[in-house]
Amino acid sequence: MRQLISIRSDACRRSHECGRGLLALTLVFLMGALVAWPTAAEAQIPISAEARAGVTFPTGDLSDAGAEAGLALGAELMLTPWRNLTVYGGLHRQGFSCDSDCELGNSVRSSGVNAGLKYILPSPPDALIWARGGIVANRLSSSEVSGDRNLGFEVGAGIDMPVRDRLYLVPYVGFVSHDAGGGTQANWINFGLGGHYHIR
Repeated sequence: MRQLISIRSDACRRSHECGRGLLALTLVFLMGALVAWPTAAEAQIPISAEARAGVTFPTGDLSDAGAEAGLALGAELMLTPWRNLTVYGGLHRQGFSCDSDCELGNSVRSSGVNAGLKYILPSPPDALIWARGGIVANRLSSSEVSGDRNLGFEVGAGIDMPVRDRLYLVPYVGFVSHDAGGGTQANWINFGLGGHYHIR
């Protein structure tokens, strides 16, 4: 992938180091969840699915290179072995708009897979407030070039609001960061709306 920015600032380096720490912490939590899985699996584990659409707002190196807001899409499968803790995994794609001054070319996008943990916070009776964190394996691409798939992290928060039996409307906000190659980071903020359906 074409180098987006020739020199990264100290702030970007600190953000990258923090991202590595959060990535390691998420991996520890995921491994702990898998170790404890047999005990939870003695009962039927609730399964749900979620589809989302939203708007991406690039920050850092992407913004400096001329990328602008675009469309985000995602879908995930979720297993809830414990009352307040959910394990999720899925696919996502974030698009970014670029005008004639953009250094990245046309049809800029970051796509890949994600996995992590979602924790249900103390909530009012008619809603479920949650926070989540996990890892991503994404590739930053455009109409001109396609980069390598790189690891990163994601964090987010939202509210599951019931609309029908088993069906929830989910407004959310999230932040994603992954290595884009060439000493740069692909960072963005997501705002969106999802539909969450409890299969069982």
